[in-house]
Amino acid sequence: MFFVYHFPEFYAAFWIMAIFKIGFLVVAFLLARLQGWKGLGGYGLGLAKGWAANLIKGLLVGLFFFSLSVFVSILSGYQAILEVSSFKDVVVKLPMILLMTAVPSIAEDILTRGYLFAHLKFIKNGWWILLSASVYVLNHIWRLQDGPAVLSYLFVFGLLLALAVSITRSLWLAFGIHWGANIAFESCNSIIKTNTLVQHDGPNWLLAVTWALLLTLLLVFNWRKNNESSFLKSD
Repeated sequence: MFFVYHFPEFYAAFWIMAIFKIGFLVVAFLLARLQGWKGLGGYGLGLAKGWAANLIKGLLVGLFFFSLSVFVSILSGYQAILEVSSFKDVVVKLPMILLMTAVPSIAEDILTRGYLFAHLKFIKNGWWILLSASVYVLNHIWRLQDGPAVLSYLFVFGLLLALAVSITRSLWLAFGIHWGANIAFESCNSIIKTNTLVQHDGPNWLLAVTWALLLTLLLVFNWRKNNESSFLKSD
């Protein structure tokens, strides 16, 4: 699966990227069937109760927090808005943005979280989250030389997405957050075009802090949920 996922990065052709990213899902499905699962549900993508709600919540959260990072970066003078597309252009571009971000997002989620979720359930949650986040960083083989700011936001984002899997015991919330973040990222390149004004890594550090904020909120939410459950059981 690693080979199929990364192969198109050696080529610039869009059709190669499309074939291999979609092909990754086919390979993942066939591998799941060979291992005795009904399909992608083995990786945490089953259609159990609440899957759509988790996907939508994640999508909105990912969109909001990535956009928040860009907004703060603009206020800080790190970035500037160059151009805002017309409504007509948005209508034309949006379907392609949704498709181009959905398939790679879910493919990477299966590779760095879903596969580990399926095979390493015996590992304690904390260690599993750290392992998944580390695999997520290492999967960005083309960005490992981009400096501590990039590695930091990748690692914190990996922790966040792995925590989402650990809490929900599925991939849908993590996929939603990942997809929403990628939609916001692509939108800043094609719908609301932004430009970086600084030579330092300020925007990337802001993104790392933003994901750390969301990670903290998710940890607090999970802690409160667990405490309430314990309280109800004691009653």
